[in-house]
Amino acid sequence: MKRLFLAFIVVAAMTLGVGCEKYDAPSSARNAFKDQYPTAVDVEWERKHGYAVVDFYIPGTGECEAWYKKDGTWMMTCFDMRYNDLPQAVRTAFESAYGTETPVDDVNRVERSKGDTIYIIETTVVVNGYLTDIYLDYSADGTLLRTTVDIDNYDGIYYYI
Repeated sequence: MKRLFLAFIVVAAMTLGVGCEKYDAPSSARNAFKDQYPTAVDVEWERKHGYAVVDFYIPGTGECEAWYKKDGTWMMTCFDMRYNDLPQAVRTAFESAYGTETPVDDVNRVERSKGDTIYIIETTVVVNGYLTDIYLDYSADGTLLRTTVDIDNYDGIYYYI
């Protein structure tokens, strides 16, 4: 039994070591990021879907995630935000469809290089008798753009590149 436990610990440690590899983002992406967000702290780069993606924190703003092409072209940034800071049109649309008692788990603002801003509300609702996380994507005028049911390893923001 002790050997089995020891083997488990060794395999777990090896698995964790593989997942801790740091991504060395292209210098063009790092430089563009530094110019765009000079006050960012707790900066961590990773590669997603062929893009250089940086998770960071801006004091006074909160957690953020920015996406860049390898050549340094900025694609979008996702900012955490409070529900009460959403545009009134988005709050009205959400509350009209789901009521004021529906729990809101997370809210994000996605600014894109294409010029428009998307607001994403993560909530938990009952679907076929099961509590299910869903993501509701709205434009600033309150138009529902997309509804997505949560799935494992889902990266819904990638849809907006």
